[in-house]
Order: sequence, then C-alpha cells, then structure tokens
Amino acid sequence: MKPRLLIAAALLCTLPASGDSVQLSESQIDALTTIDTPPTRSQIDFTFGATDGLGALIAIAKDTSQRFDLQLRAIRTLPQYCAAAGCPGTAHDALVAIITVYEAVLPGPLAPRDMLRLRAAVEALGATRSGLATDVHLLAVAPLLRHPNRDVQVTTVHALRDLCSSGQCDRTTCTENAAAVRALRSSTGDTQLDAAINIALQDLAQCDQP
Repeated sequence: MKPRLLIAAALLCTLPASGDSVQLSESQIDALTTIDTPPTRSQIDFTFGATDGLGALIAIAKDTSQRFDLQLRAIRTLPQYCAAAGCPGTAHDALVAIITVYEAVLPGPLAPRDMLRLRAAVEALGATRSGLATDVHLLAVAPLLRHPNRDVQVTTVHALRDLCSSGQCDRTTCTENAAAVRALRSSTGDTQLDAAINIALQDLAQCDQP
C-alpha cells in the first residue's frame, strides 16, 4: 500500500471516534472558512450545534475526502476546545493522534498535502499551551526538528515555544525543551530557523533557569 493510503487509513483508525463522514452545509463551510480570522469555538458550536462542534471538527480532520482547506481549518480550530489547563480531552487526543501517525512514517517522504496536515497539527498542539511533558517529548524528536523541510522545523520550534509559554511547563520539561531547541542552532545564526530558535529561547528562558 502506498504511504499516502497508509496515512489515510491510519488517521481513520487512530483519531477518536466521531461518527460518520460529515456532510457540510453552506453555512458550516462558511463558518470554517472565515477570511480574516480563524473560526471561534462559539461560531463552530452555533453552526454545528453546541454538542456536535468538536465531533464535527475531528470527523473533518480525519476525512481525506473533505476539501483540503477545510481539513486544515478543522485541525487548527481544535485548540479552541481546550477547556482546562493541560487541554485534557478529545481535542488534544486528536492532535496527538495526527502527529503520531505522521511521525510513524518519518523520515520517509510525505506528499505535499500530508506535510501541510502535519504542520497544522504541530502548530495546533503548540496552541493548546498544554505544558505537558508528553507533548514536548512528542515534538522534540529528530524526525521533526531535523526534518529536511525547513518549514516543518520552524513550525516545530514555534510549537515547542508555545507549549511552555507563560510558565506552563515544569522546570525539568522546560529545560529539556530549551535544550532540544538550542541544539538546532547553525554556525552562522542567520537562517529563518535560527530566528525562530532565538525567539523560542527568549520565551523559554523564563522557566529554563538553573
């Protein structure tokens, strides 16, 4: 089976159960594709129903037959459903599942759309600001931080910064996070990646103290 098909099958199997494929109405598509800002939780709940919004997002995220832009929007909207510190629950589990699926096939090649799905999930996991050591360990790995695609590296560095922002991580986790980011510095220090590293280390310095 081709890697693309393996990934699609894995997404269907590993993401939390969310019912059948979602048939989207025009108003639901409009809610997901707001132009100036990402959709808010209240917009999603109003359009899909207060008890169905999260399930709909997960169903869209794992359904590779959906429009690709809607999949990315669904993934990036999942952090809106973090209701408590650490973002416990289905939204967080869905993001971890997506990333885990892609990490399982790295360092093998990814199709361009799979690369974008991976980046969206990494970005969204960072946006949960969970502060969880397990999330830091999920992202602070060579297949992401040493990925040949620079955008994947930069997205991962930004996400690691966000996970421990505002003192969310304990000191040990924050120190491990900063060390993983610091190890990526180049000898010249003038790349896009180095700029992301420097910003991340400035933020992580608040909790990465001896």
